[in-house]
Amino acid sequence: RSSYPVTQTSPAMAAEASSSSAFSEDDSLLRPLAARGWRFRDAADESIQALLHAPPSPSPEALEADLLDTDLRLFGGKSLPDRAAATATKRLFYLHGPIVLQVVSVRDIYSSRVDASFKNPQPRRLLRFGLTDGISEAVAIEFSPIPFITEEIAPGTKIRLENKIPVNHGILCLGAKNVSIIGGTVQSLYEEWKMNQKFSGLSRPVLRLSQDDGVGPPPFEKLDIEARPNRTFQLQAHPGNDSYFFSFCFFLYVH
Repeated sequence: RSSYPVTQTSPAMAAEASSSSAFSEDDSLLRPLAARGWRFRDAADESIQALLHAPPSPSPEALEADLLDTDLRLFGGKSLPDRAAATATKRLFYLHGPIVLQVVSVRDIYSSRVDASFKNPQPRRLLRFGLTDGISEAVAIEFSPIPFITEEIAPGTKIRLENKIPVNHGILCLGAKNVSIIGGTVQSLYEEWKMNQKFSGLSRPVLRLSQDDGVGPPPFEKLDIEARPNRTFQLQAHPGNDSYFFSFCFFLYVH
C-alpha cells in the first residue's frame, strides 16, 4: 500500500497563511492606486478594508471610483509638506507628482475692482485653492491659467498633481500642466456647499435692502488703488516677471 506524506498545519499557521494571502491581495489593489498618487494613512483601517473586501471582488479601477466619493480625511496619508515649515522656507522647492488631493475651497482672489482700477479691459482671475491630503492642508494658487477649473468646483472633489509642482513660501503654484481633475462627490460636503451657495445668494439682496433702509452695515466703498502710482507702474512694467507676479499673488493672498 503506497502512502503519501501529509503535512500537518496548525491553526496558527493556517491563520498566518490566510492573513498573508489577504495582505497580498490588498497590495495588488493598493499598489496601482499608489502609482496614481493615492496615499493611505493605514491600509488596515476599517473604511479601507470595507472597500477592499466589498462584494464583488473590486478591481483597482472600481476601488478608485469608490475612493473618489469618500472623504479623503477618513483615510488619506500625508503627502503635503508641513505648512509651517514650508512657509518658513525662503527658497523655492518642488513637489513631485502624482499626488491625489481633495479640494477644501476655491475662490477668485483677483477682484474685478482691481481690474477696473488698472483699466484692464480683459477680465482676469486668480484662483486660490484650499487643498488637503487627508491629514494636513495647503494653499495653492493658479500661477498660470487653468481653463478647465472654475470657481464652481465643489469641496470633496479630487484633483491630481502631476509632474513638478513649485512651492514658494509654502504656496503651491498650479498650472494646466501640473494639475488635473479626477472628480468625485463627497455627498455631505457637496450638500453643505450647495446650501452655503443658496444662502449666500439670498443674503445679498437682503443686505442691500437693509442698507437702503438705513439699517445694517454701510455699503462697501471702492479701494482707491489708483492713488498708488508706483504699484501700477510696476504691474505694467513687469507683465512677464514671474517673481513679481508671485509677489503680487502673495499680496492678494495675505490681504
